[in-house]
Amino acid sequence: MAQTSDKPFTTFQPLVRCSGCDLVLQPCQTTYDHLAICPRCSTKLAHGRRLSFNGEIALALTVLLLFLPAHLLPLLSIDLLGKTITTSVLTGASLLWPQFPFVASLVVFCASLAPLVFTCALLIMHVSRRRQAMRWFRPAVRVIAHSRHWVMADVLMVSLAIACFKIQDYATLHFSLGLGCYAVIQILLSILLVRVNTQRYWDAFAQPTPLDSHSSLVRCDHCGLTQTFKPGTKCQRCDQVLHPRMIRSEQKTWACLITATIFLFPANLFPISILFSNGIRLEDTIFSGVASLINNGMPGIAAIIFTASIVVPVAKILGLSLILISLRRSTSITPRQHMWLYRGVKWIGKWSMMDLFVIAFMVALVDRGRIMDFMPGPGAIAFGLVVVLTMLATEFLDTRLIWDHHERQTRHTRTDR
Repeated sequence: MAQTSDKPFTTFQPLVRCSGCDLVLQPCQTTYDHLAICPRCSTKLAHGRRLSFNGEIALALTVLLLFLPAHLLPLLSIDLLGKTITTSVLTGASLLWPQFPFVASLVVFCASLAPLVFTCALLIMHVSRRRQAMRWFRPAVRVIAHSRHWVMADVLMVSLAIACFKIQDYATLHFSLGLGCYAVIQILLSILLVRVNTQRYWDAFAQPTPLDSHSSLVRCDHCGLTQTFKPGTKCQRCDQVLHPRMIRSEQKTWACLITATIFLFPANLFPISILFSNGIRLEDTIFSGVASLINNGMPGIAAIIFTASIVVPVAKILGLSLILISLRRSTSITPRQHMWLYRGVKWIGKWSMMDLFVIAFMVALVDRGRIMDFMPGPGAIAFGLVVVLTMLATEFLDTRLIWDHHERQTRHTRTDR
């Protein structure tokens, strides 16, 4: 656990501010597989790892090597109504594009573009770090920090499994080489997402300057460097404008949540999928789709879809709203509990994309014209907007505001006494 700043400071140990609660700390060295966490809000400050930067380069190169086979080769094929149909990662998105460009773009971005951008930025960052090229290092680290939350290879794999379960009653499934390549990519990306720490890259590029006073210190939101703050100044390391708190964090978060709440109603009331079977049009909302899965003897899949498509979006909106309300009112929930709530909301955020991935695969696999066809409904567009807006709301919320409010309440209580 990191040490607080109550003890006398030395000039040999740089001070840091916690990114979660802004507490001034003296960092400690972490050995292999040991965590340094903030004693106040439990935010992870450092994690001792044996994997070197060279290991990350090897993993990233392997992802790029398998990227084309995973996208060009079929993931699976089915025998439906006497005809063999194959699908790849981008097949469903290409079929969705003419009528549903937003849904198609969201699927392509999360399933393919974000992992590719993340991996390429990681390689550029390592090359520029070795060559001390700040011109390329700074934007590469920024891209890594923003794109990592949209890498959803794991969600896509689970969605593919659900699509296979839903279609197994209509067709015979055959898995292909592309599925193996994409599965390996998913495993490697999961390892990279756990290992990647942008502040560690900045510390390797340029060591922080030791500080012996915690007055007027601010933590750079971009590179994590703790330094003396003056209004209008830029970070000594990454040259970004310094701000004690994220600008208009509450307003941006509220705007996203209110808009997401509005779109949540059409997302659940309008059909999210439409199936044509033997000339019969079958429309399903999220609720009716879950009920249909239960009636067809797939309660497990129904539970997953219900959780990802209904429980998760509502939980994100309610959880973030509770945190924002607590910034203006006194509640019985402690700041530490608010932090756990925020981390939970942030972790579950991307799994709402599961329903859209399932739709993309179903569109690619079930396309037999008038005999059998599958297409998304208008509710899919609204649901995609809910997913994007709730994820943006999580990114806009500055958790340090939670502790600012707690400190104001504590001072007010002491004054009243």
